[in-house]
Amino acid sequence: MGILFGLIALAALGAAAGCWAVWRRWTASQHELARVRATFSRYVAPSVVDMLLERNDERLFTGRSTRATVLVCRIRNFAHFIEQLNPEETLRYVNEFYGLTGTAIHRHRGIIETFLGDGIVAVFGAPIENPTQEDDALRAALDIVRYVVGMRDRWARQGRRPFTVGIGVNTGNVIAGDTGFRDRREYAVVGTEATFAHRLQEAAYDLNAFIVASRATCTSLTDEYKLVPVSGIPLPGVRRLLDAFVVRGRRNGPERFTVPVDALIETTIQPDEPAAPVPPPAVVTAPAAVAGAPASSPLPPPPPAVRPAPEPPIARPRPRPADATPPFPELRHSWLLGNDDAAGPILPEPPPPKATYEDRRGTIDL
Repeated sequence: MGILFGLIALAALGAAAGCWAVWRRWTASQHELARVRATFSRYVAPSVVDMLLERNDERLFTGRSTRATVLVCRIRNFAHFIEQLNPEETLRYVNEFYGLTGTAIHRHRGIIETFLGDGIVAVFGAPIENPTQEDDALRAALDIVRYVVGMRDRWARQGRRPFTVGIGVNTGNVIAGDTGFRDRREYAVVGTEATFAHRLQEAAYDLNAFIVASRATCTSLTDEYKLVPVSGIPLPGVRRLLDAFVVRGRRNGPERFTVPVDALIETTIQPDEPAAPVPPPAVVTAPAAVAGAPASSPLPPPPPAVRPAPEPPIARPRPRPADATPPFPELRHSWLLGNDDAAGPILPEPPPPKATYEDRRGTIDL
């Protein structure tokens, strides 16, 4: 009898341990699902988040090399554009820009990798493979341009100035994964190909173009898009020349649609507290004449004016003799700079373009 009770107790303990293990696994899976949703819901459309959760792939957050298409979009001359704006007007433009670009990116299954102060970076083909990532990225780029152009009438009715954008798109192998530190983590895409997308965006400004896409992005889409080849221009920071296309539109014509009403938000600026009024300076009057005193008694002389201290002389470098040895000659081959090839300039600075691909109006085929 005692043996039977012992077996029952052991079975009960085993069942309790099994239930506890199942509960722990379920709790861990729920925490993981919540982490995935919290990480990606800020950057991708809800449909993409649901697809990520259905896959339940543990490699989503591990750094891995994958083929993806990176889109970089920035507002042109943003610092000059906001010079005459107050903080509330500036944030209103920024939120409108994020609303326009984010809507276009999510519409074509892209992921917002990061928000820049005056731009946005999006990724197509990561972390979920996308066989049409190049086409989706170019469609999103054209939609961004159409959104911005379509906002000009609204800005004109509001008495506000319009802005323009420049977009760079590149496809290649990048490193994608969960990055950051203990208190803040994000899904990021890094690598040479991601840097090249940023350089293409800078080249769009020099070429007076809206969209510049690399040859790797456009190779399979030459029959679907209106492309103008551009090549032979050196780009700063990368070991390659510009070999890309200016994207002017789709051959079968654009699709017509409008921006969702709730895509644009406004940020309220807390006004500063009014400063306390400064009391007017007290007026000093001469003392009244005392009875019996002469009327022509002189007033006390004013205090002498305090002269400001002279500024110290500007320090200027001493001229070095012509035969003097330059300082720190050993840094040329030290570990800070590496070999001679790495220490030298990557490519010369790009010269200003002699001509642009556009007509004199600088328009895009919409």
